[in-house]
Amino acid sequence: MKQNYDSSLKTLRLEFPGDVLSTNVDSLRTELMAAIESFPTPPPWEVLELDLRSAQMIDSAGLNLIVGIIRVIDQRSRKTRALISNPNIQRTFLFTRLDRHLEMVKTAAAQ
Repeated sequence: MKQNYDSSLKTLRLEFPGDVLSTNVDSLRTELMAAIESFPTPPPWEVLELDLRSAQMIDSAGLNLIVGIIRVIDQRSRKTRALISNPNIQRTFLFTRLDRHLEMVKTAAAQ
């Protein structure tokens, strides 16, 4: 998982390498938490950006991971943003009402 901290935008971007499924959710959780915990409390960033543009699918375990990350970020009084390119993921976030708990940005697919 790629990580990029932009101090001018006060944003920590975590780029998911692909789908978020039960087969890889444990390793993704470990990587996400390591990236978040690598900063002091309170973190210098104000927005955690989850770059999901490479993902084509998120299953229930993946949704559970996203919800858990949102809760962790909310506890730190920070915001969560998701970059999404796949319409199926966008519909899933709308259907599950995750869009009420994070900022959802529809963009072009990652290069």
